[in-house]
Amino acid sequence: MYELLLRTETLLTPLAPKVLLGIGAAALVIGLIFWLAGTHYSTAIVALLGALLGSATGLLVSQWFGVHLWLSMIIGAVVLAGLAILLKKALVLILAVLILSAVSGAGYVSVVLDHMIPPPPAETGTQQTLVYQSFMTMQPDARQSYIEQLSPESKTFADRFEALLRDTWQAIRPHSMMALIAIIVGAIVGLVLVWLIAKVVVALAYSIVGTTAIFVGLQAALLAVGVPAASRLYPHPWALPIAFLVMVVVGWVWQLLYLRSRPAKEKEAVVREEAERS
Repeated sequence: MYELLLRTETLLTPLAPKVLLGIGAAALVIGLIFWLAGTHYSTAIVALLGALLGSATGLLVSQWFGVHLWLSMIIGAVVLAGLAILLKKALVLILAVLILSAVSGAGYVSVVLDHMIPPPPAETGTQQTLVYQSFMTMQPDARQSYIEQLSPESKTFADRFEALLRDTWQAIRPHSMMALIAIIVGAIVGLVLVWLIAKVVVALAYSIVGTTAIFVGLQAALLAVGVPAASRLYPHPWALPIAFLVMVVVGWVWQLLYLRSRPAKEKEAVVREEAERS
């Protein structure tokens, strides 16, 4: 987990402070909603995801068939948002399974990256290639130089992001089969848990997504004011996963207990009002 945060920090650092603040604010707002009220706003969340998918589909359709761009995107967003609302329960359960599957795979990849040992450099006289490095063993300036070596002719954020993804994939490629097994196991466990205790699992999935967004938002916001939080936490790398787990549990319990009690309280209030009127 710590290696991934360092790579994210290195990728975000060159961005302008205003951009970082915008990313941080958006991620924090979205994260807080998912973390503490994901189950309460399930309909809105599913509708928004459907609208985003519909807009993307409309964009592709407009390119393929020459249809008006905005009209195609609006129609796609409305249609898929409506379908998402109609199929809300099924989609929420599917999303919960996908999230648990992704968490299982990402957890395994995080452990691999945190303990990876770069391969030895090429011997003298052979073709020299850039060997992937663990960011945990590098200073911040060295990390930036490393990314520049990965994409020497690319200066945009998208190019740097693509280059860093390729480098990360190179690091985990020897473990790709185990990562796939972790994803499949996570999906199977998610399916079983959803079948047995759907509400509990959905609340957990929302809390995980919310906590992740909050971490990214805080990291971006702190970088905007010149505070590389991930780098400064290096003496205590385990503080991050512990804080992550604690926040996931807090958001999970909050949604299960507080949000479940709200409908009962609202129902009692309605009953009291009707009794007083009668």
